[in-house]
Amino acid sequence: MRGYVVARNRDHPGKLKEVLAISGDAPVFDPDLLKTLRWAANHYVSPMSVLLDKASPPTLPGKLIDVEPEPGDRDPGDFPLRGFVEAAAAGKRRPITAFVTHWVDADWRRLVAPVAASDRSALVIVPTVREAREIFETLQPSISERAVLIPEGSNSDATAAWERANSGPAVVIGTPRAAYWTVKNLALAVVFEEGRRAMKDRQTPTVHIRDLMRTRSRIEGFGLLFVGPTPSVELIAAGAEVIQSRRPWGLVEVVDRREDPPGSGFLSERSLSALRSVAARGGRAFVFTHLRAGDASARCVSCRAIRLCGRCGSHVGRNAECRRCGSATGNCRHCGGSGFETMGTIPSRLAKEISSRVGAEQVGESGEDALITVGTERDLAGLSGFTMAVAVDPDALIHGHNYRSSEEALRILARLVGSVGRSRGYRTILQTSDPGSPLMTTLRRGEPIPYLEGVLAQRARDGFPPASEMMAIESRGVEPEIVSAALGELAGGMIMGPVESNDRHRWLLQGDLQQVKQELRKTLQKLRDSGATIRVDADPIDL
Repeated sequence: MRGYVVARNRDHPGKLKEVLAISGDAPVFDPDLLKTLRWAANHYVSPMSVLLDKASPPTLPGKLIDVEPEPGDRDPGDFPLRGFVEAAAAGKRRPITAFVTHWVDADWRRLVAPVAASDRSALVIVPTVREAREIFETLQPSISERAVLIPEGSNSDATAAWERANSGPAVVIGTPRAAYWTVKNLALAVVFEEGRRAMKDRQTPTVHIRDLMRTRSRIEGFGLLFVGPTPSVELIAAGAEVIQSRRPWGLVEVVDRREDPPGSGFLSERSLSALRSVAARGGRAFVFTHLRAGDASARCVSCRAIRLCGRCGSHVGRNAECRRCGSATGNCRHCGGSGFETMGTIPSRLAKEISSRVGAEQVGESGEDALITVGTERDLAGLSGFTMAVAVDPDALIHGHNYRSSEEALRILARLVGSVGRSRGYRTILQTSDPGSPLMTTLRRGEPIPYLEGVLAQRARDGFPPASEMMAIESRGVEPEIVSAALGELAGGMIMGPVESNDRHRWLLQGDLQQVKQELRKTLQKLRDSGATIRVDADPIDL
């Protein structure tokens, strides 16, 4: 049986077997990383072995050979973060910092130049493979062989990248898996858009890269920089120093859909006219819509207001019940009208409407070669170089069913707006039936921090994270009464549920959970040993 040696103690009680052999030629973790993994095991109620697996390269590493590559560019020039990155390269501890900017404007060469010119290393963590490749190709010309891209799909190539990261000075670029890896003489870690869902594991342990890297930075002493147009409220609550030197995105135009007559379609005439103009000039446009039509908002055909739940305020579309609180929706709460029309749709239906009104030869879905591209959130990764963008139904994002909906709406729309260049005539159109909303004002002004501070204050009033600690437990294959009894003994009055969803039951625990987490591992393991499937989601994104 293969395992990990995490401690040596000759006086350990009980029977221990002898270690027969050591696998591989290099240790896959060091004492400092082990401390971080122990923290993660406690915080996320995870078996230690699972986290040690994540910290290990896919295959056994070979013998490490010291590498001394040529240093990269030495002088980053004047830019807002020069003092921070130079201090990191010199091994001086600085406060955790959030740099408010879009990835295209981040100037990655300057961010890593002081470290690349030293005998130390940097680690860049991004949500997707596409973004990792974009940044790698941006950095490689200036730092040559110091740039190390962690590939996806090939175990042997990934292990080779791990060996290179631990053999000498390097600038390592990878997806969230890289956050668990050791890097030799790490001086600076840069985390890009830490608030995106891809930065939190979906399966147990549900580790969030933001918090894992904050713990690593505290223990190992390297500089930690978060980059993105909209830092999370958790990062603001943690006291990160925020730096914003310029507007993080270009021009935003808000189109009031209340001015459009009923039955005018998914796009207003102003949006269609702008798309025709862009296509006629040979420019490129991106039209953003929903992946599922059920996520779209609806407006009253009488007063043209968004149809919202009268109890919780989330959009209800054309549903008979609110998906968030279960309340009956009924007529329009503004005018009492009973007629509603859907404002958003899936890409194929939207592309068909644009084709009929702009020209079929101009329009295509993501991946097709067309002047006007219709896509969803999954197409925003690494998106750039567009003349114009249109958000068909941002109201559905803003008034979503989750307590994080407004923050996520800002993050998604900021990514969309950032895909458009800043030249004269370039802009993003946001169609809305609520043009005076705080979020629309924020997008027009390009000042996300005051809005996010307001969201943080509202969370504190409502008792939602990060003002309080929460954890979700999901079970399958066991009677919910058994799980409720087991959780009740530990959490007392802090437990809510269960709620049935498909073939699972779900509980929420809220309050000071540190002691609960320490005792919960044994309780859940007994349930798993009985044949139950248990998922623990510490710091859940969705309640």
